[in-house]
Amino acid sequence: MHNEDRDLIDYLAAWGWSEDWARAYEAEDQDPRLNCPGRILSQRENTFTVATAEGLVWAHPAGILFHRHTTRERPGVGDWVVLESFDCPVTDEEFSVTVTHSVVSVLPRRSCFLREAPGGRGDAQVVATNVDKVFVVNPADDVNLNRIERFIVAIASGGAEPAVILSKGDLANDAEVEERRLEVERLKEGLEVLACSHATCQTEAIRETLSAALKRGETYALVGASGVGKSTLVNALLDEQVQETKDVRSGDHKGRHVTTFRELFALPNGALIMDTPGVREFAMWSQGDGIAEVFADIERLQERCRFADCSHQSEPGCAVAEAIDGGELSLRRLENWRGLTEEMAGNEERRERRQARRERSDFRRKVKRDKRFSKR
Repeated sequence: MHNEDRDLIDYLAAWGWSEDWARAYEAEDQDPRLNCPGRILSQRENTFTVATAEGLVWAHPAGILFHRHTTRERPGVGDWVVLESFDCPVTDEEFSVTVTHSVVSVLPRRSCFLREAPGGRGDAQVVATNVDKVFVVNPADDVNLNRIERFIVAIASGGAEPAVILSKGDLANDAEVEERRLEVERLKEGLEVLACSHATCQTEAIRETLSAALKRGETYALVGASGVGKSTLVNALLDEQVQETKDVRSGDHKGRHVTTFRELFALPNGALIMDTPGVREFAMWSQGDGIAEVFADIERLQERCRFADCSHQSEPGCAVAEAIDGGELSLRRLENWRGLTEEMAGNEERRERRQARRERSDFRRKVKRDKRFSKR
């Protein structure tokens, strides 16, 4: 390995660069005189902050990424990308930065946490990429099991490991927090569930609780509804006020929506953490085996049902119904499994219909264009 290559790896290692990423980059068709690798640290509309061997640069996506890629394939925070330098840098007046590079391609992702984009158009929205573990942040005094299950299914489907942080533990007593922690822990086999206080005097305790779970060289993300305390956790881990926060409302102890874009931070212990905007609605994107992984208990019970097409309602010999009657499985969990399964299947069916319409429309435009050329 040349000295310059070693320097490149040493510098970018702070943002997760490894020999595996180096090999993926070398496999790309790129010119070393013009191109360089980088990792997207933040995104504001179409302006990216990217970590490179020479420091931070600002970049815009190349037009080819919009014309030849779907929304799920376009660059996002956490992606390792190939950059091309501009001959003439341009000024992004909206964000008051000088854009010196364009993102020309995205290296193959190790994980991709998706949701269906708001608006009902059937597009995917990338929440986080190349993360090893995603923490669902939920207040300890307002645990919504269905919502947490929804998140961890989507996380597992994208190839990352789901985990849960019960935030604002100071709003409930220790016995209540522990009871809720155990309740959440049962949502998935092996699910890691942490609990911490958000009181201003507990910053050191937050850091101790979370730092032990964050490993050097790995990338983590925080997701959840608005005001659950994600940015407070990031500030505690960094031991400085890097993310703006607001006081909770006195009526319901909920925070106010502050974070408006995704951003990746390097922690003192060598781990990386991504803060994300709060979500008001989270529509499922069907991919992967998240349902089977999170609801493995129901999957196993189904195999014992007398009938292969058992609906788990009134059929004789239904192992799922027997498990509910015996207290082994909750009706809430079964109904949420059923609802998520139907939602993902319905979304997939609608996307296939939209794609078929787009293909027919593209075909008709091509035929018309060919006819115009043939008359010349």
